[in-house]
Amino acid sequence: MTSLRSWSRRRWVAATAALPLVLLVLLRAAAPTSGATALWMTLVGLAAAAGSLTLASYLPARGWRPDLGCSPCAAVSGLTLVGALVVLDGYGPDVSGPLLAVLLTTFGLVQRLRQQPACARA
Repeated sequence: MTSLRSWSRRRWVAATAALPLVLLVLLRAAAPTSGATALWMTLVGLAAAAGSLTLASYLPARGWRPDLGCSPCAAVSGLTLVGALVVLDGYGPDVSGPLLAVLLTTFGLVQRLRQQPACARA
């Protein structure tokens, strides 16, 4: 399993730059931010952080060609962010929506980090 500590500065900058954009997209999908609690907002922020880290994992160490991985499952990790959008859109101000979004995006990040070393050996 690849550690986030082994990431290049390039990936960290990309994740940091993507975070506000991912957060904005998730909040727009959720829509009912007026009735949102602090816990709800925190969970959406955590989902955005995991989603931006997942997206940054596709950035190659060098060059411009995306690092998609060696299996079809590698691309699915990025789709967990789409799943988070769907969940947030459907649950409204209920805390279970953002909680599920955190679980989805965290799953995508963990899956992405686990696949990178296996792909390097193949």
